[in-house]
Amino acid sequence: MPYPKSGDYEEKMAQVQKQVDQAIERVFKNNEFQRYLEVASKFPKYSLNNVMMIYAQKPDATMVQGYKAWKDIGRQVQKGETAIKIFAPIIKKVDMQKIDPVTQRPQLDAQGKEVTEKKDMLTGFTSVNVFDVSQTKGKELANLRAIIRDDIKDNHRAAELYSSLSNHIGKKMDIRESADDFKDQPKVRGYYDRVNNAIRINPDVENTTMKLKTLIHEYAHAQLHRMDSPLKDLPREHKEAQAEATAFMVTKYFGIDTEAYSAGYIATWAKDINLAKQALGEIQKTANNIIREIDHLNKERFQEVTKQKPMDKSDSHGKLQADPIQEVAAASEGRPKQMNEPKTKSGPDLER
Repeated sequence: MPYPKSGDYEEKMAQVQKQVDQAIERVFKNNEFQRYLEVASKFPKYSLNNVMMIYAQKPDATMVQGYKAWKDIGRQVQKGETAIKIFAPIIKKVDMQKIDPVTQRPQLDAQGKEVTEKKDMLTGFTSVNVFDVSQTKGKELANLRAIIRDDIKDNHRAAELYSSLSNHIGKKMDIRESADDFKDQPKVRGYYDRVNNAIRINPDVENTTMKLKTLIHEYAHAQLHRMDSPLKDLPREHKEAQAEATAFMVTKYFGIDTEAYSAGYIATWAKDINLAKQALGEIQKTANNIIREIDHLNKERFQEVTKQKPMDKSDSHGKLQADPIQEVAAASEGRPKQMNEPKTKSGPDLER
């Protein structure tokens, strides 16, 4: 994608990237990884770079929007509050060739000239100001996350959420609970069989919230480390750290009490800033995907509790309107074709 080539723009972006890199280094060097995940869990739909920007400026933030967006939903930014600066994309309408959907070739008009159409194109990024909900006052906000959190305190509701998520996943891949799968490993809560793209959950796990976290952990493996994934041959410890971090973020997002983050492999990420950014970006994206799916499954529950009319879009913030700068990024985060870490031979095919 084309980006502005002005020296001023490139200088600003270099400064932003330096700030992001410094924040990542701080996370690892100061043993703040778990704290970072707790912050990131509140902003799963933002890019890694913008999460790091928020983390560096206001680590206690929980929900951010622009000044006007807050005003539109009945809340006012209080005087004297300092804005949090993040980056939003600059989208411009440009003329592009219209491609014939059948031939996949440029479409021609009656005179044989190429037909063009207006399309949105990312042309750069710009700094924008946002404010945390704690910096505002006004109308109370309905919040799907809070509703699910309160529901999960009721073991029956937690079981319903586990069942609905399990059924949802089961439409895409093989998933089951069977004691036969754990005869040789009765204490294992679950595992992902990447050869068969299957999730197995131990039926003897009695704690429903733990069973839910286990399901999310294995589902993270299925999204990150399946057989056709470029990440499938990463070291086992790397994959476990990613899945555990993803499950921690998702469960924390919904306020589920979860054990302290314990994966020790993250020390390896601290040695390579590029590898760290790749790993964190993959965790952020996977957590985002899972949270969106859970949000969608609970849309009817949200409408039931708030007695709202059906919403046009599933929105994790409930009555909070869609953030006008949602899912913005301060730089392209595509994964390089080659990893910076040497690959190892494939280990066991079961990811726990």
